[in-house]
Amino acid sequence: MVDNNIIQSLGAGSGIDTGGLVRQLVEIERAAPEERLQNRKDLTQSQISDFGLMSSALSTLRDSAKTLTDPEGLFSKSASFTESTALVPTSLTTDVQPGVYTFTVEAIAQSQSLSSSVFDDPSDAVGEGTLTFAFGDVTASGGAMTAFDQDTGVETVDVVIDSSNNTLEGLRDAINDAEMGVQAAIVFNGTGYVLQINAESGAENEIQISVSDDDGENDDTSGLSRFAFNTSASNMSHDQDGADAELTLNGLSVYRETNVIDDIVEGLSLDVREADPGTPITVTVTEDKSFAEQSIRAFVDAYNEFLEAIEPIVGTYEEEDDEGNTQTQFGSLANDALARSMLTQIRSVISSEIPGLTDSNFKALGAIGIRTELDGTISIDEETFSTALEDNFEDIQKLLAPHTSTSDSSIYINSFNSSTTAGEYEVSIDTPPAKGYYTGSTLGLDVSSDFPLDTSGKTYTFTIEVNGTESEELTIPSDTYDSIDDLIEALQDTINNDENLSEDGAQVLVTYDTDSDQLIITSTKYGDSSEVNINDASTDLINDLGLAIADGTEAGSTVAGSINGVSGFGSANVLLPNLNEPGAGLALVVGETATTATVNFSRGFAGELEALIDEFLASNGLINTREANLEDTLDDIEEDEEALDRRMTAYEERLIQQFINMERILSSLNTSGSFVENLINTLPFTSKKD
Repeated sequence: MVDNNIIQSLGAGSGIDTGGLVRQLVEIERAAPEERLQNRKDLTQSQISDFGLMSSALSTLRDSAKTLTDPEGLFSKSASFTESTALVPTSLTTDVQPGVYTFTVEAIAQSQSLSSSVFDDPSDAVGEGTLTFAFGDVTASGGAMTAFDQDTGVETVDVVIDSSNNTLEGLRDAINDAEMGVQAAIVFNGTGYVLQINAESGAENEIQISVSDDDGENDDTSGLSRFAFNTSASNMSHDQDGADAELTLNGLSVYRETNVIDDIVEGLSLDVREADPGTPITVTVTEDKSFAEQSIRAFVDAYNEFLEAIEPIVGTYEEEDDEGNTQTQFGSLANDALARSMLTQIRSVISSEIPGLTDSNFKALGAIGIRTELDGTISIDEETFSTALEDNFEDIQKLLAPHTSTSDSSIYINSFNSSTTAGEYEVSIDTPPAKGYYTGSTLGLDVSSDFPLDTSGKTYTFTIEVNGTESEELTIPSDTYDSIDDLIEALQDTINNDENLSEDGAQVLVTYDTDSDQLIITSTKYGDSSEVNINDASTDLINDLGLAIADGTEAGSTVAGSINGVSGFGSANVLLPNLNEPGAGLALVVGETATTATVNFSRGFAGELEALIDEFLASNGLINTREANLEDTLDDIEEDEEALDRRMTAYEERLIQQFINMERILSSLNTSGSFVENLINTLPFTSKKD
């Protein structure tokens, strides 16, 4: 900083306003570089702001494109149906196939209902002990159970009654708290209080209640045994059978345990409300083309709005000056290479063919009537668009949304990711996947004459190893099995319900080969670790079922093969391309008989655009990287401004010093002039006359 005393001394000798002159000279020297820095700063700040506006506009465009890849956007369905009080469709998803479905409701599902003897008050004691609930099919007559076919695949549930809950209310709450699908309620019947127990609906969900009564009597009509319901004691009244809902679909009889049904026709949910045998209810499902059309038109509008939003920042705009004259101004990103490149890439997706589409009549937006105008906006040729919607709607879906296809259904694309390159891939299988299995010896039973089979006098005990995990000792429940299929089901449930196997996800499928008269136990897992071994077996199991102690007949295998001639990576029955290959991210599900196939993957127009915008907007994407560089540029400009300030201060100090030196010379000259003048005045003949 220049000292004020020095500044005040400027002009003292010359009379010139050298202080003002210095300020003017400094301002002139500063003006040009300062203006250049300010212009750079203004442009950089505008670019940062405008890249933010572009990000927002791109995000909005991406959301509109995402609507076309969303199943609800292009694949939604509509349904019309016969008005009926028996059956009502409640929901429709994109998975349902278009078609005509004709139903009849022959019977509705209902729950088994039991009721107890009458109690004077809900707080009355009921006795202490344990109630054991088993589930299956009850045969009852006159309110009493005569037979019970237990479902061994469902675990029994114990409900303990002790001093803490020894009341009718406590029993009700204990049953409900067990969360086993059984509901208990206390009902006042006009004379007293009755415990009503309702099973889940369905013929196979009925309940048997066995009692271990603390009074030592498990079947009498006192204490907790009052709630027994089994073949030994039916102390509760069997008021209503459990039953399945019975429907027909296009003439085919189907049965379900509940009246809320969502698995007869995939994607269609139904409520069964009452039986109306023989009365047809027709549900007609069609593609919701109108909703898809709305989504496509909405995207066209969104794209044009995107162009309108970014035009002021990447193009030109009109602005009035102070005098009211209109001038054309350029946006801050008009000459920015990145902004222009992003816009060019988006326009390329709009106008180009979509890679990977081989089984569609439409490969570009222009084919369905979406045209690019001279100003870059897009419009719809109504005639072409309407014809495409009416005649080739499925091809429009393929064009706009992700789509896969295969030349062999035993090899298909299950999934892909954002890095997968769209296109065609040749798949060759060297080793198909396989599951490990165990084949027993010929049955000792005669499936035609030995069934129904009462196993109460037999011991079917064994230990099995599945995929390297050994089970606990297992026993097929003693029961009467009507057929070999029932016995197989019990064997499979016994294995799959084992805790050791369940924890490791080791499950099996048991089948009967009618030609060889042998049982086959197959692991549900593919791969080299898939195997089934019998490690221990009882004599009855060996003699009757042919399941002897032995290693598995055949171990499983992991798929091996190549994609486009490059070896892939196998995992069970899934083949994955090499990470460095264009197909990286594809997951190919391979069947046991697969050999070769040509598979195609297309992201669709909307998927391509969405992936491109994701690349722009990613946290480490182009826009964020450019914004970071611009922030660095601002930091550099601030440093340049500080350097300019230092340079101008030095320049000012140098000027001041030069003017001070000038003032000193002038002051010295003034002093010398006064001396000479005085000297002349003292000389003879030179003195001034009065």
